[in-house]
Amino acid sequence: MPPAQLTDTEREVRAAFATGTAVDLAGRADRSVRGELLTGLLLGAYPLDEGAMPALRVDNALVTGEFELEGRTVGHLVSLHGCAFERPLDLRMAQLVALNLRGCEVPGLRGRNLRVGSDLRLELGFRCTGVVDLTDATIAGTLRLSGAALHHPEGVALRAERLRTSGSVQAVALEVDGELLLSGADVGGGLHLSDAELRNPGGTALEATGLTVTDSLHCDNGFSAAGTVRFAGARVGGDAVFSTARLTDPPARGSRVLVHVPDAEATLLDADRVRVEGDLRLDRGFTARGAVGLRGAHIGGHLLLSGAVLGHPEDAADLARAFAEGRAEDTVPLALVADGVEVLGDVEARGPVRGRPQGALRAYGQVRLVDGVVHGSASLSRARLRAAGRDALFADRLRVGGTLFLRRARISGSVRLQNATIGSSLDCSGAWLIKPRLRPEGTVKPSLDARVATIGKDLLCSRGFRATGGVRVRLAEVGKRVTFAGARLGGATKPGHPVPEKALQAYGLSTQELVLLFRPGRPPAGLVNLSRATAASVVDGPGLWAARGGVLLEDFTYSAISAVPEVSVRQRLAWLRAVQPDFAPGPYEQLAAVYSQGGEEEMAQVVQVERQRRRYSELHWAGQVWGRLQEFTVGYGYRPWLAIVWLAGFWGVGLLWFAGHRMQRLNTDTEPVWNAPLLVTDLLLPIIDLGQDNMWKMTGPSQWIAGTLIAVGWILATTVAAGATRVLKRG
Repeated sequence: MPPAQLTDTEREVRAAFATGTAVDLAGRADRSVRGELLTGLLLGAYPLDEGAMPALRVDNALVTGEFELEGRTVGHLVSLHGCAFERPLDLRMAQLVALNLRGCEVPGLRGRNLRVGSDLRLELGFRCTGVVDLTDATIAGTLRLSGAALHHPEGVALRAERLRTSGSVQAVALEVDGELLLSGADVGGGLHLSDAELRNPGGTALEATGLTVTDSLHCDNGFSAAGTVRFAGARVGGDAVFSTARLTDPPARGSRVLVHVPDAEATLLDADRVRVEGDLRLDRGFTARGAVGLRGAHIGGHLLLSGAVLGHPEDAADLARAFAEGRAEDTVPLALVADGVEVLGDVEARGPVRGRPQGALRAYGQVRLVDGVVHGSASLSRARLRAAGRDALFADRLRVGGTLFLRRARISGSVRLQNATIGSSLDCSGAWLIKPRLRPEGTVKPSLDARVATIGKDLLCSRGFRATGGVRVRLAEVGKRVTFAGARLGGATKPGHPVPEKALQAYGLSTQELVLLFRPGRPPAGLVNLSRATAASVVDGPGLWAARGGVLLEDFTYSAISAVPEVSVRQRLAWLRAVQPDFAPGPYEQLAAVYSQGGEEEMAQVVQVERQRRRYSELHWAGQVWGRLQEFTVGYGYRPWLAIVWLAGFWGVGLLWFAGHRMQRLNTDTEPVWNAPLLVTDLLLPIIDLGQDNMWKMTGPSQWIAGTLIAVGWILATTVAAGATRVLKRG
């Protein structure tokens, strides 16, 4: 552009460029500067005096025409503050020392493969109504977008795929209408989106798949996004902070997935496979009106969820209505999907503690931790999980190095921990697990399902613990203690709601101490199955044996047993009779063995006698008679002194008779001496011959009495032999 064609304003800009002086055109009648002039100045189209120190510093200009630096190298500072451009800037493949467009208004910026030697400033009132394209751009300093407003609701507002910055990306209070693309970007410092507002309803608000951030990622302190936010496969060298952030407008309100088949497209915050070297903070009021995805994520610090609100309350209300109607839903809304997540620190989702006022996690939908690994502890104490009729916490094969806390949690739905491994304890003290999962036919699954789980220390289901669907710890291994002291198992959440058949399924459970102390007024509302369970010591009470579905004890083994309050052996036998209408010898043998090993032989004998009594009571009439005979004569071999009592009694009766009734000799060739005591003894003792019973002729009543004594002798001998054989076999 010839100098003669320049306006006065443009001549002033040209003169100021030569010295690097700033020109402020605010308030001028003529603020227009042609883009061709600015391009010419930067590319050396206008000669400069020797010793000049050029820099383009123009404020509040109206730039008309084309400002085009495509493929050019510019060695001068470019600083255009508050300028308005009629046409998009073309900076494709350009190389600039520095570019400052603070407060400018542009219809677009084409900067693909742009190279900037220091900071790129698009901040503090910078406004773009088209696309800002920084694809494959390289910035040796910081990209500054704080306070900028990018409006392109019909498409991508900022395209920065594979962007490279040596410094950070400062985008505090950024406003975006449209999509923000940072896929594959590499940020040498931190990415700061605090207080940013991203709006792309029904679409993707932030696409940062494969992003790399050397320092920390901040989407907190008022950050909001209407649309999906994606950080799948991202790498963050420090913390990833979403505290107080608010994410709304998921792909579809109430989007659900088939049970056990989570869908990646259903997540509102997609952070699958993300790798965070520090903490991942989704706390202090973080809200996502949809699912948060952390599948396969690696977190080097802690996962913080305290105070977070995940999912749609409307979805949870739909599930609650279906449960009340007895309908089992085929789909389940998701709140958190963290299958395969690895956390090197703790998972914190607990409620208020001293010095930390934020509330606990609230999840409206399923929380999934299938195959997750937490090297520290995981705390969901006081958490509120809502997924009535479904698995509210689905954590099969979860591994926790420390303790899994569910203290005083309020969970509508079931907790599923099948094959989980917990290094220390599973603490459910005071937790309420209501509205358990429903089967398709409308029956109830357990509220707490920890079958085949391995717990290093304690399983604590006490202090007001409540599970309306019951508890299943089938084949679980607990290193120290399992307690249900004061627990409420089974029953309906409300009248008309489904009721489980089994209150406690502990088949094959293995532990050192098993505490089954239920309140007598609130016994388990269903079957208690202790078959094949093993415990070193058992503490029980009347509440257990009042279980409405009975108690199964087949092959239940223990080394010691006590009750609170303490009860007699006969009370225990009454409990066994109540829960075992059909006789099974195992529980009696086990109880007797425990008494015997504890040195309480008398109690052991009482139990063994009761075992034999019940055994014979279920035989045919002849067996029952034989059993009664053994009971009254020798106590089934456990009371041999009874045989002596019976022998002494019959011996006395025989003596009284034969002392007054002398018998005649059977053989006149012999001269036997009449001895009534010896005769009676010879009649009563079988096999042994004392030479008296064959010497005398029994006639009349004496014949019947002699026969009776002989029969009594054989019966007593037979019962003593049977009882002794039984005792010896047991020994």
